[in-house]
Amino acid sequence: MSRLAIPVKGQPLYATGDVMLRAEVDLLLRDGAGGWSRERFRVDSGTDITTFPAYEAKQLGLYVPPRPAAVRHEQTGLEVRSGMLAFRIAGMDQTLYAVSCLLLGDPGTPPNPNNRATFPRNLLQPFHLLDVLKFSTEKDSASIAAPRGELVIEKR
Repeated sequence: MSRLAIPVKGQPLYATGDVMLRAEVDLLLRDGAGGWSRERFRVDSGTDITTFPAYEAKQLGLYVPPRPAAVRHEQTGLEVRSGMLAFRIAGMDQTLYAVSCLLLGDPGTPPNPNNRATFPRNLLQPFHLLDVLKFSTEKDSASIAAPRGELVIEKR
């Protein structure tokens, strides 16, 4: 069985003193020519669907539909294209996974990094993979490497 434990990262929110927690996983995205590109995704069970910037998808040689959908991404206001991501999980076995994905933004225009509100994020919706992967969280209070706990991904 293949297993990956990812430390949960924490970042202080200086205005309030709270700590924001997140887990990120590196995915090896497969392009149309069979090549692989390593991209970091935030594991986000709160997102409705996996998202990825359309501009980056085009640069990586992934298929990007020529016309956007008739709707816009509610959170960012960006145009939306329906796509698929085929990937392996870095640090696990060679199994190829695929999920539906919203490709956000104009594939011909790079996103503006100075406008954080409309910058498309790499978000992985883990619920789409529950038939093949198990996602769980664990915390060992004695752990120095992962003081905030770990996101554990296991192959079923």
